[in-house]
Amino acid sequence: MLFPTFDFLLFVIPVLLGFWALANRPLLRVVFLLGASYFFYMAGPQTDPVGAPWYFVGLLVFSTVLDYVAGHAIHRLEPAAGSEDVSVAASAKRRRNLWLGLSLTGNLGLLGYFKYANFFMAAFADMAGAVGISIEAYHLDVILPLGISFYTFQSLSYTLDVWRGRLTPEPSLLRFALFVSFFPQLVAGPIVRASQFLPQLQAGPRFSREGMETGAFRICRGLIKKVILGDFIAVHLTDRIFDSPGMFTSAELLVALYGYTLQIYADFSGYSDIAIGLGLMLGFVLPENFDRPYQSRDIAEYWRRWHMTLSSWLRDYLFFQLLARFGARAGYVAVWLTMFLVGMWHGASWNFVIYANIHAGAVVFNRWNRMRRNKRGQAPAKVVKALRWALGSAAGFGISYALGLYLFKLPSELALLLAGFVMGAFLLVTALPLSKIRDGRTRTAVHIAITFHLLVFSRIFFRAPDLETARSFITGLLRLDGYGLRPGLASEWVWIALIGGLAFHFTPKEWVNVRALAAFRRIPGLALGVGFLGLAYALMKVLEGAPRAFIYFQF
Repeated sequence: MLFPTFDFLLFVIPVLLGFWALANRPLLRVVFLLGASYFFYMAGPQTDPVGAPWYFVGLLVFSTVLDYVAGHAIHRLEPAAGSEDVSVAASAKRRRNLWLGLSLTGNLGLLGYFKYANFFMAAFADMAGAVGISIEAYHLDVILPLGISFYTFQSLSYTLDVWRGRLTPEPSLLRFALFVSFFPQLVAGPIVRASQFLPQLQAGPRFSREGMETGAFRICRGLIKKVILGDFIAVHLTDRIFDSPGMFTSAELLVALYGYTLQIYADFSGYSDIAIGLGLMLGFVLPENFDRPYQSRDIAEYWRRWHMTLSSWLRDYLFFQLLARFGARAGYVAVWLTMFLVGMWHGASWNFVIYANIHAGAVVFNRWNRMRRNKRGQAPAKVVKALRWALGSAAGFGISYALGLYLFKLPSELALLLAGFVMGAFLLVTALPLSKIRDGRTRTAVHIAITFHLLVFSRIFFRAPDLETARSFITGLLRLDGYGLRPGLASEWVWIALIGGLAFHFTPKEWVNVRALAAFRRIPGLALGVGFLGLAYALMKVLEGAPRAFIYFQF
């Protein structure tokens, strides 16, 4: 069941009415909303190809029960783990770790099987072939369960927090099950922590006019993003160019990249807006997931603004744990591993291996660039410094050239051009640090532009269906054929959506979050209802009767 469809409208109105009708009956309210959430999940998105079967809800139930039982078992052993008797404490700690291991194995095992098993087998066959050993990769006929990456991390965070002593187990299995399966954010986030949501369930939601109005505003904003800036641009521009990049000019490929960069943001942040809005209308506050990410000055800031709940999850449960275990000297390794897993979380293919390494390498570079500016009294001699820069630049250029030549299969001249672009951007970033307020708007704009175009380039591997298509796209992009944009590439409405959407993203967020919301709340209720129906009708006409699943459903 997709948000921008009439089916969902028929579903959500009775849910809202029924939920608030049971406002004074806590148990029935939780049971009602839990049943609605499971129904929503089993209904699935009605798209082509058809998604996972309804009985995959059993996996959701399995994760729920596993972490509920593991959390209580871990908590019961906590007093014994702190016993003064060394043998008792050691035994309790082993059993606590065993329960945690069961939770990790059960949750990540399912995720690994459904999402990564085929890729690992294919990757093993590819690497064997690279050394002259012919192996035919076995392919499992599996369908990725809807939302498994999201609810796995969400449920697992509960067990980890209980194990670390930061959370008391939830006594009610029903409330815990609702935390895992809450339908607005179940299949594409934001990823909610138990410490954020369970207290709200325990206290019970309170009806708020402000929450209803703000929720309606977020839903309208999300629908416009999804349908106009997401689906409309995809259908009329990006899909056909990415399907056959060899047929288009360099300028047209670049336009498609800009289009997809806007499309994926509008699609994913649109889902988050709708989820947060529905949560507010049901009396629950969900965490923000986006904060104008393309306004970021560096790649690390971008990941603090994009899919913020995933980035913070891996930061808290992986990055800090790696630093605590291996020390600050392992900082670069911890950064690379965390960001590599952020990238690989999105998909299982060689494209995503490259995508993950682009972002991981850029964040490592950003950390080095920031830390070298913070050092005091350690400046090397000018000759040594110049030598380091020369060797570093030569190594960076050589690596970029080799990647273009052997990984992307580019002709030598295009591989040189790619290496030149990469090293030019890196040298410009290092020459223009952003460590002081007085750096000014020009320097900030340069960094935003460089970061944005790094993201634009990385979208090739995110969107291309396979590595060969990505290679073809890069080759065409670097060819610089000079043919420009051919007439009829896109209609004037597509250009308005593309240029207007990108331009609007770079405006101050106050314009929407404060001013537009305040204006929205001043609209009379009757006019608002009529306007919402008109918006729903217009969006369905734009969809042309063919709803598209949200991009992040596949993750």
